Amino acid sequence: MPSEALYEKRITIPDECQVELSDKTVKVTGPKGTLERSFPEPYTKIRREGNDIVASTNISRKRTRALVGTIIAHIKNMFIGVTHGYTYELKIVYSHFPITAEVRGDEVIIKNFIGERGIRKARLIGDVDVKISEDEIIISGINIEDVSQSAANIQLACKIRDKDRRVFLDGIYVIRKRKGEEVKSIV
Repeated sequence: MPSEALYEKRITIPDECQVELSDKTVKVTGPKGTLERSFPEPYTKIRREGNDIVASTNISRKRTRALVGTIIAHIKNMFIGVTHGYTYELKIVYSHFPITAEVRGDEVIIKNFIGERGIRKARLIGDVDVKISEDEIIISGINIEDVSQSAANIQLACKIRDKDRRVFLDGIYVIRKRKGEEVKSIV
């Protein structure tokens, strides 16, 4: 095997972020908090060159080269999270029976969904902040995986089964995703 990397990608460290590398673990600290992630892929290497983080591999297979791009994408998401944060906005939609939602510990409790007497629960993942208004739920945090999975859990808790979804539109749906000031609308 040659000692020089066959394939590498790099990302510049933003001015407001501090990065610590130890073996295959990356720790990023910024104004909003600290994120740490391990990348245990055996054929990739992560190193720091000046003000850049470089992910590289000596293997020329397509899958291994894809892992290098994935590592850089995860580190970029960590930079955005600790500097700007992530926000997902969900809309509570109902036609007849008003849906109510509340936060209890690490769960969102959904009541009166399609007139059901029982309650539905959605688990919140990681350290996320949830604000519930009359017909909106706003989830924010610094880790994109925690924020997006928590939003997906809420949306899936209100999935309608055994009815035509074109007619019964009740539920809680993700309508907007934000990273920092950028807005990406779903609808």
